[in-house]
Amino acid sequence: MSLPQATFRDRPADLDFTMKTPVGFVEAKLPAEAHDFDQPHVCAPLLVLSSPVALALITVAGRPGYQNGTVRDWLVYLCQHNGIRLLSIGPAYVGGLHKNHPAIIATGLQDQNDTELVMSFVALEDGGRFLTAHALCPRELEPSYMGTLEACIHSIELLHHKGPTVNLDDNGGKYEIEIIDHDADKPPPQNEAEVFARQLAKKRDAAMEQARPLIESDKFDEAALVVLQADDSGQGRAALSDLFAAALRAQVEKEGRNRPASPRALDLYRRALSHRLSTYPDPHTQDEADRYSSGMNEDRAEIAAILGYTPE
Repeated sequence: MSLPQATFRDRPADLDFTMKTPVGFVEAKLPAEAHDFDQPHVCAPLLVLSSPVALALITVAGRPGYQNGTVRDWLVYLCQHNGIRLLSIGPAYVGGLHKNHPAIIATGLQDQNDTELVMSFVALEDGGRFLTAHALCPRELEPSYMGTLEACIHSIELLHHKGPTVNLDDNGGKYEIEIIDHDADKPPPQNEAEVFARQLAKKRDAAMEQARPLIESDKFDEAALVVLQADDSGQGRAALSDLFAAALRAQVEKEGRNRPASPRALDLYRRALSHRLSTYPDPHTQDEADRYSSGMNEDRAEIAAILGYTPE
């Protein structure tokens, strides 16, 4: 299931961000209080999301970066201060919708009131600001919750990035924010589903350009394979039907509306119709069956009108 992408604005230090959010989680009201950042363990909460039915949380917090050390050092310090035993830690990129942020990601365990909590972390530095996001749930809820919680915190992106100024770890590697290229003539995508749809549309359009001359050369099966390998969805099949329908229209204009039509025109007709009808899924209700049947009849009439009659 695709997780909704939410935008969180008006955060301190211009730390507005976007992030996927678990369905049904509740956003807590943040306390209006001052934070003593001279205390190295103090971070200001930017977001708290919690499950209304279980102990499952996502917390995002920020503070000024420290004078020394790496992002990894900073995260290790905070975990040690809070009694968290780290299980894994290392550099990665988080985000993925509009930009990829270099970050340290980690997993760990913490004991609270005789409950073992499973935890996952993201830590990144940007323009001297230190941002952390962490997810937690009890060990017994890990199979039900942690995969979703990690997907959320690993999707975090700053709206107003300035760029890293501190090394991620002691390996000496320099990491920069990667800006993801999207269509310049379209608004930025709002979620992963829109990103996927745009990428699929590009593949489909390229495949149609490749398939068009194949149809002109009567390589019908090859043309169909090219398009369906790029996009076997209903949109891909509809696009393939449109290609054959366009070729049928050109054939009819060339030879006239004869009865019976030429073998080539009949082949184009059958392929245009077959691919068009294949866009309909199996109905699950009588209402769906009635609507699909009506749509199929309209499609049959539309493609037969190009040929000039309905072949038997």
